[in-house]
Amino acid sequence: MHPLQLRERVQRVARQRSQQPEEIESPLKPMRMETVTPRKMPAGVSVRVKRIEQRVAAQRDSRIQHELAEMKETDDLRDIDDDVEDIATMYEWQAHEHTHRPKGPKWFVALAASTTVVVGALLLMGNFIGAMTMAAVGAVTYAIAQREPAVMRYRILVDGVAMNNLLYHFRDLLAFNIVYEPGEVKTVILRSKRTFAPFIHMEIGDADPVAIRDILLEFLPEDQEMQEPLVDIAARRLGF
Repeated sequence: MHPLQLRERVQRVARQRSQQPEEIESPLKPMRMETVTPRKMPAGVSVRVKRIEQRVAAQRDSRIQHELAEMKETDDLRDIDDDVEDIATMYEWQAHEHTHRPKGPKWFVALAASTTVVVGALLLMGNFIGAMTMAAVGAVTYAIAQREPAVMRYRILVDGVAMNNLLYHFRDLLAFNIVYEPGEVKTVILRSKRTFAPFIHMEIGDADPVAIRDILLEFLPEDQEMQEPLVDIAARRLGF
């Protein structure tokens, strides 16, 4: 081939290549599709969702609405249907009414000896009524020491807190505090508007104190300065 023809051919090929668009590598890499496993709903959340669904359904049931209105006025939950109580319950647990501490023979000997000394001293002073009273106190203390504490059903409802079937309305309560010292005391203290015996105790047992506190904060102020009455502290020191 003549050199001139070869040069023209090379130039023509070069022009053709310059007219073709260059392939530009995209900086975006293809996305890899991954299968996402749905997360399991926590048990606490599922319970709250169930409660919400129940309350939404209850809005269309006149019987449930009547029972919920009656709950605002009564202190005895035996007057309320069980399914309505379940709808109104936000948290529930069971625990002994107080911490049980088994007592040995030495404890009972000390009780008998101290009771005898006090009764004898009162008799010598001629205080027969006082002697009879102290003897009765000793007998009751002995009976209580022998008895294991009952298991209580505690609940936090939309209208108040309940111990077994007795409901304390939030409108009658002033504040609460949780005293939580594992191995020593685990209890919820509520202060009511009552002049006599204003404190209400709910033993926590194995329940979640954080969950109890979070719910109560929605209805009552927390008073962290509120502590157990001296009578309860003395009873616990004596083994009750």
